Amino acid sequence: MGKIYTSIGLMSGTSLDGIDASIIRSDGEKFINVEKNQYYKYGVNFQNRLRKFIKACNNKTYIKKKSKIYSALEKELTLNHIKISKKILNSYNSKVDLIGFHGQTIIHKPNKHYSIQMGNAHLLSKILKKKVIYQFRKKDIENNGQGAPIATIYHYNLSKKLKIRKPVIFLNIGGISNLTFVNKNKFYPQDIGPGNVFMDEYMQKIKKKSFDKDGYFASKGKIDELGALTYLESLDNKIKNSYSFDKKDFNYSFIKKLNFEDGLATLTYITARIISEHIKKYTNVSTVILCGGGRKNKILINFIKILTLKKIKNIDDFKINGDFIESQAFAYLAIRSFLNKKITFPYTTRVFKPISGGIIVKNY
Repeated sequence: MGKIYTSIGLMSGTSLDGIDASIIRSDGEKFINVEKNQYYKYGVNFQNRLRKFIKACNNKTYIKKKSKIYSALEKELTLNHIKISKKILNSYNSKVDLIGFHGQTIIHKPNKHYSIQMGNAHLLSKILKKKVIYQFRKKDIENNGQGAPIATIYHYNLSKKLKIRKPVIFLNIGGISNLTFVNKNKFYPQDIGPGNVFMDEYMQKIKKKSFDKDGYFASKGKIDELGALTYLESLDNKIKNSYSFDKKDFNYSFIKKLNFEDGLATLTYITARIISEHIKKYTNVSTVILCGGGRKNKILINFIKILTLKKIKNIDDFKINGDFIESQAFAYLAIRSFLNKKITFPYTTRVFKPISGGIIVKNY
C-alpha cells in the first residue's frame, strides 16, 4: 500500500439538481475508504438558467457568443461548489489534500475533439486554499479518446475493496446510463444511452418537477408499445455507432400525442429496454449492481429485472451510498491524477494509450 491521500470529489450531473460531494481516503489503488458524503441543492432560479443555457448550447461557438452569460453562470456554479466544499470540510476534522472538481458538463462532443465542463478551478483553489484537479476528460479526448465513461477504474477497484463476486456489472443510471463489466483482473465500460434524461426532462416540462419519484406517475400509465418499438428502431444505429453520449443526442417528441402518464410509462419502458439489451450481451454475468439516482425508480428497475432475468442489487447493500458513486469517483480520480496514475485506457474510452488525466491547480 502506498501513501494514503484524502480527497474531496465534487460532481454536478446532467439532472442539474445540485452538487454531490464526497470525501474519501485512498492510495489510488484498491485501498478506498469513504469518509463523508454531502448533497447541495441548487436554487430554482439558478437551475432554470443553467438548464436553459445547456439546452440552447449546440457547439463551442455558442459559448463564445454568449460569453457574458456563460461567465456569470460559471462564477455562480463555482461559488455553489465552494459552499458545499466549506460545509463538508467544516464537518471533517482531518486534513484534506486534494479536490477533484468535475464541473458541469455543458456539451460533450468527443468526435469533434471537445467536451466542455463549466467551472472555475482557479477560483475554487484560491478560496478553499487547496490543490484542485479538474479537466479529467481533456487529455483523453486530445489522444483520440471519447472522454467517457471515466469512472471505470473506480468501479473496478471498488469491486476489489468490497470483495464482490465476479463477473459482475456495475450499472450507473444517471442522466446518461453506463456500465462497467468486471471479471477478475479485467474491466470494460460502456456508455449505454439514456438513463434518467427522458423521464426527468418530461417531468420538468409537464409537471415542473425534477423527477418521477419511485416511478409513481409511470406506474399509472400504459405503454405505447408500437411507438416504443418504432423509436427503438430509429435509435438502433445511433446507439450502435456511438461510444459516448450527450443528453442532446435524445429527444422525446415522439410521445407528444400521448397523455402524461402514458408518455412517462413509455419513456420509462424505452429506457429499460435500451439498458437491458446491453446487459443481456454479458451472458456470463448473473448479478448487476445499481448506482445512481435511477436505481430508485421502482418501475424502471422492475422493467430491467423482467427484461434481463438478472439478479439486481443496489450498491447500498454493500454499505456504500449509491447517490454518491460519481462524486467518490472524482475524489479517487483526483488522487490517481496527482500520483500520475492512469485513469483512462484504450479499452475504456478508445484513447490511443493509457492516460493520466486531470490538470492540477494551486492558486493560493
